[in-house]
Amino acid sequence: MRPSLALSIGAVAAILLGIPLALAPAQMLSTFGLGTPNEGLILSRDAGVLLIGVGIIDWMAREAVGAPLRGLLWGNIFIRVGEIVNNGWAITAGMLPPWAVGGLVVSVVLVIVFVLGLRRA
Repeated sequence: MRPSLALSIGAVAAILLGIPLALAPAQMLSTFGLGTPNEGLILSRDAGVLLIGVGIIDWMAREAVGAPLRGLLWGNIFIRVGEIVNNGWAITAGMLPPWAVGGLVVSVVLVIVFVLGLRRA
């Protein structure tokens, strides 16, 4: 897979998740079976803004080459693997409902996309 395509897919995925986390945190948290204390709303908005930022970086830098391109791809892989570990542990520990595994599937697919892009970087 072309690295530019991998970054484009990652950008769209990050922005599509980031926007509702930033603008509708209570609704997003409730879909994961989580309550909405003020701290959770603040962290959700922060995560949403962060994801939107990552999406913008991925989109704007999708034509990068060399070390910057590899850095972008490795950074995206790290983010998604971290999500897989964190959320996988939370599901296993009963802190997240079983249907949250859908987010894990999306993260696994994105790791595959970024690794395929990295192979051609």
